[in-house]
Amino acid sequence: MQDLGSMEAIGDAVKKVGAGIGRLFEKVNPDVWRELGYVTMSSYSLLLPRREEVVDRGADGLVPLVLVHGLGGNRGLWWPLRLFLRVNGHRRIYAFGYEDGTIEDHAKSLKDFVDSILRATAETRVDIVAHSLGGIISRYAIQRLGLRDTARTLVTMATPHQGTYAAQYANTTLTRPLRPDSDVICDLNAEDLTGYPMWFFSIFSNRDVYVVPAEGMTHPGAENVFLPDVSHSQYLVSPQVFRVVASCLTGRSDAPMDASPWRVGKSYSS
Repeated sequence: MQDLGSMEAIGDAVKKVGAGIGRLFEKVNPDVWRELGYVTMSSYSLLLPRREEVVDRGADGLVPLVLVHGLGGNRGLWWPLRLFLRVNGHRRIYAFGYEDGTIEDHAKSLKDFVDSILRATAETRVDIVAHSLGGIISRYAIQRLGLRDTARTLVTMATPHQGTYAAQYANTTLTRPLRPDSDVICDLNAEDLTGYPMWFFSIFSNRDVYVVPAEGMTHPGAENVFLPDVSHSQYLVSPQVFRVVASCLTGRSDAPMDASPWRVGKSYSS
């Protein structure tokens, strides 16, 4: 009986510790359980080719859309946003993927990917939606590799435009350039983007533990849209974020003004 009581006590202690850890995760990210479910359902994406085949899917009256994932992601992680945008009329959606290499390497590959889309669709411009590191890769392709006149809209989510101090603790080829004082960040930010013929939006939040501080996700040449309490991976699953992205693709953010204390900048017409 004493052994049984001890086992029950240990079981109760484990439950309490587990519940405490769960509450801690929920404080950092209230949608942690939804995101865990999303990651599980998205595991199939690891089996997909790095990039999808570029074919013309028929005119939809909209500019072709290119999706660029973040560090450690893959193109399959975009399926919730793709489904949302498909329901809203987008047929020509193309996800760019990458793995090893430098930001410059991936930007060159992105430029080639966009060129193949233009050839397949007979269009002259594309919209780009990028998450995290994908925004830096996209900016490099736009600012340094000739996509300046091709990108009609750039929408970034949780992108460290000013760098992130979290990158100080990761010494890899793709994280070193994300430090605030890196050559890549300093070089890109030395250029004024207000004269670029594109709409530029940066969506950011106060609950991102990977891009620190939150102001590091803003850019002086963008319309910076603050959405409170969105975690780094939640951008890929949040209907609220999807609605803002859809509005940005029309040239306006339509974000709730009372929830946007950092909402500064302007959009630029094509």
